Amino acid sequence: MKTKYLQFNDNDLNEAGRLIRQGELVAFPTETVYGLGANALDVSAVKSTYVAKGRPSDNPLIVHVYDKKQIYDIARTVNVYAETIINELMPASLTVVLPKKAVIDDCITAGLDTVAIRMPESAEARAFLQAAAVPVTAPSANLSGRPSPTTWRRVSDDLDGKIAAILCGQPCKVGIESTVLDLSGEQPLILRPGVVTPDQIESVLKIPVKVVTNPKDKVNSPGVRYKHYAPKVPLVLDTSGDVKKLSDYYDGLSEQGFKPVLLVEDTSVYGNRSVCCIGRTDVEVAQNLFENLRVLENKYDYIIASFSSKTQFADSILNRLIRSAAQHII
Repeated sequence: MKTKYLQFNDNDLNEAGRLIRQGELVAFPTETVYGLGANALDVSAVKSTYVAKGRPSDNPLIVHVYDKKQIYDIARTVNVYAETIINELMPASLTVVLPKKAVIDDCITAGLDTVAIRMPESAEARAFLQAAAVPVTAPSANLSGRPSPTTWRRVSDDLDGKIAAILCGQPCKVGIESTVLDLSGEQPLILRPGVVTPDQIESVLKIPVKVVTNPKDKVNSPGVRYKHYAPKVPLVLDTSGDVKKLSDYYDGLSEQGFKPVLLVEDTSVYGNRSVCCIGRTDVEVAQNLFENLRVLENKYDYIIASFSSKTQFADSILNRLIRSAAQHII
């Protein structure tokens, strides 16, 4: 397959929409990461997403919409909490889980009776979704298990020749996937952390929100059941910022013949060791995290990451780092 590279003009957006309606796969930018779009009403198209990504079919997909009214076409019931979130927070880097209508096939929800729905904040994403004129499933536009792509070039690295088109938009400003909020039951549950924090959600709903931390409880959510975000080389994670511990770990790897790199908050305190700045703020860390992993995996054979911020947003970043490191914390 020859992948088309499309731009954000009327002709190319119309072409992207046409491809979606014909059952093809189109990668597109959102504010979080690039998504791999398929017509959510076309079972064959949706199933081809799993094949292109090498994604397990029991991992649910998020359905993307450009207009709030579309949510009511997909969700069987929308309770008062969901209505509040939809009206006061959307569009946002936020996915809501609601009971699904029959129009959403079980292949999208991994057999669950709920569907994850998102209305992106990104104007580029919504322009594409409007051109598609159908709800669109869209996991991250990468090979399964790899760091999520935040530029169209990273999509190309993984999926060129495997999908019909890539919409070449702006780099993603958030850099990590959306918060997933389950509103299908009596208590709102955050199944996956993201840039929209528990405090922000609670300030809108005026009730406590539970953050689910047991992976066995997260079956309603896309993107939490499998190893994710992993570079091609080993990655270990430190959450203390202890310079001596990190330096000693680096030196130990060097003595074993590895070529390691330190991905750290302060690069000025490690002498002549190879270092890369993970970011000066939580926002910078999130924006650059996946791109850093993809760059460093091509230059080094071991990544030692350190991240010690303790904010609610930092919890979302730490969630991705832990999964990137396959739980290997030093």
